[in-house]
Amino acid sequence: MNNRLRTPKPPPLGATLSESGCHFALHSSTAKKVSLCLFQADGTEQRLPMKYRHGGLWYTHVEGVKENQQYGYRIEPSPGAVGNPHKLLLDPYAMALSGKVTWHESLRWQGDWALVDSAPQMPKSVVKSLSPLDTEAISLPPQDRIIYELHVKGFTQQHPEVPAEHRGKYLGLGHPSVIRYLQSLGVTSLQLMPCFSFMDEPRLVAQGLVNYWGYNPVHFFVPDWRYAVQDPVEEFRWMVQQLHMAGFEVILDVVYNHTGEGALDEGMICLKGIDACYYRQSSNPQQPGEQHTGIVMGQPDAGDSTVRESAAGHSELQASGRYLNYSGCGNSLQTEHPTVLQLVMDSLRHWVTHYGVDGFRFDLAASLMREGPDHIGGNTALLQALSQDPLLRDRVLIAEPWDLGPNGYQLGSFSAQWLEVNDHYRDDLRRFWRGDPAGVASLCTRLMGSRDIFDKQSRSQACSVNHITYHDGFTLQDLVSYRRRQNQANGEQGQDGHAHNLSCNHGVEGETTDSEILRKREQHQKNLLMSLLISRGTPHLLAGDEFGNSQQGNNNAYCQDNPTSWLNWQQLTSRHSLVSFVQQLIRFRQTLFTLNDLQMPDEAFHEVIDPDGADIHGLETLDINDHLCWLDQYGYPMQAPEWHNPEQRFIGLKVSRQSDGGADDWLLLFNGSTNRVVFSGDKFQMEKWRLVVSTAPADTKVVEDEDSRRQDSLTQVVAAAFSVSLWRGAENQESV
Repeated sequence: MNNRLRTPKPPPLGATLSESGCHFALHSSTAKKVSLCLFQADGTEQRLPMKYRHGGLWYTHVEGVKENQQYGYRIEPSPGAVGNPHKLLLDPYAMALSGKVTWHESLRWQGDWALVDSAPQMPKSVVKSLSPLDTEAISLPPQDRIIYELHVKGFTQQHPEVPAEHRGKYLGLGHPSVIRYLQSLGVTSLQLMPCFSFMDEPRLVAQGLVNYWGYNPVHFFVPDWRYAVQDPVEEFRWMVQQLHMAGFEVILDVVYNHTGEGALDEGMICLKGIDACYYRQSSNPQQPGEQHTGIVMGQPDAGDSTVRESAAGHSELQASGRYLNYSGCGNSLQTEHPTVLQLVMDSLRHWVTHYGVDGFRFDLAASLMREGPDHIGGNTALLQALSQDPLLRDRVLIAEPWDLGPNGYQLGSFSAQWLEVNDHYRDDLRRFWRGDPAGVASLCTRLMGSRDIFDKQSRSQACSVNHITYHDGFTLQDLVSYRRRQNQANGEQGQDGHAHNLSCNHGVEGETTDSEILRKREQHQKNLLMSLLISRGTPHLLAGDEFGNSQQGNNNAYCQDNPTSWLNWQQLTSRHSLVSFVQQLIRFRQTLFTLNDLQMPDEAFHEVIDPDGADIHGLETLDINDHLCWLDQYGYPMQAPEWHNPEQRFIGLKVSRQSDGGADDWLLLFNGSTNRVVFSGDKFQMEKWRLVVSTAPADTKVVEDEDSRRQDSLTQVVAAAFSVSLWRGAENQESV
């Protein structure tokens, strides 16, 4: 008799089709028993045991299973572990789902709902094979990137040229009229708000609201059904192909800091019922940021808990266990654990390989830097894996560099390959143009790439993602129209969202027909936009800001799936001057001059040349000498008292560029005062200056033809009140 143990080689995690059927594999180190559940079209369920186990890996092969087979898992937990076999669980590695996850009380795994089968209310995992997407990745020089953040539904839901059945869908974003508009605007990179499968929180469902933004994922591999007509997988792939053919980078906003399963005593949908390793946990006395659950995670401690194995077959624990809640959403993923690390890395590779995504913006990215509940650093296993992975290391990686845990604010702490969302830029620009007594030192620091935050020798000028607005806050129109948030519709007594917005209303709260107030608001917007698009760094625009889109003062419209959040395309006509100004600024940034072009001698980032035309070993720094001089309102170099004067409202920057024996001189003026400033041209040893760009109402234009430039050549330089202007030395006659 041969009693040798013979088991087949474990297959990849997920469902993998074979010639005769399908391999199924799931990781669970805390399961006592794992059942594979196959569903027929009429909902009939067949339960099959997972035949093999290698450590925490459970797997089996089922003959006759074909593409589109629906399935799920039920897990009986080991004593002391969290789980309930009455709750159907999604396969975290499924390639498709049969529908969206909709909250229902039967998803609760304890209390009155413990014995209720959740399968009738759950979408099913779907067996699906995917080939790599046939598309060329878009790779841009970092200094050329202009990010445009949009919501897949909100961007086209009210677009008049998109067919009604495609509005608010992946197919709508790939529509030719939408692509033509984006191309005319001139942005290079589309940052899509979350498209992972997500769900509405129970609290929102009870209030008749929804999670509109999508920062509540339940699955990391499948696009959400809300934005699909028939098939989210194929429609998302088609959308990316269309955007790539039009030349756009596609950057996906991803959420790996938590899942939609919420606190431990809430829903059991996927990871919570599979393995205790996925979430950060604590059994210590409750601390800020911890979610009390009344459940002990993992193996029980006889000293402080009592375990009862109920007749229902799931464990009920009585103690003071908690999920750590560093996301503000009830749980936090333990990304340093090998199983969770593998899940995140496999998910990222999946979106690159099968969906053609060019980059990722990581929500609450400080969570990726955590090792244990309190330690945080820039060399975690996940960050190391990202830095060396051949498929991911050259993709666009953008960090929202904070979370809600201890030491969670980490701006400037990521490695050289990362871009970081810079909230210091946002706040300092808002302060200056609102007229706060903040002086000009912080403004200039932000314009020049925030080198107080990002090291000159290790971080390029592009690493700072500069923005005035983001999805979570006022739109640009509301920033200059409301002093206070108007969030009553969100069901939290108007107390949600940022309270410190650094906004103003120019005399009237909200909408007005007063022409003078409207003029001031538009000039304020142009000042902010021009400052953004001429700064060193990577500019980030919020969709709709270019035509004055408003959310009626709601600065946290995460639960507003209605016209509050949908772009109002009628504004495109009524605010044509603002749209045109943004288009011209972007074209100017791409073709002529920004502070991004400067090559600074104290930075380790330069263009290099081959002096011999062939010998690559003879490379040297390109012979460009950029000389900068900061000027006060009298045209003289700034002195220390002026730099530290909180009432200083004017700053000028003269840039002299010497290249290949030629000279190119620029004068950039920021006038936040109520008075105009007049310079004499002879103060700069030049005969004349030409106005190139100005935000002042009479001057708002970008001069692009040579005749216009010659007509605008002046012997005096005038900075209008409350304006930004850029001038060029009249000796430089080349065309844009």
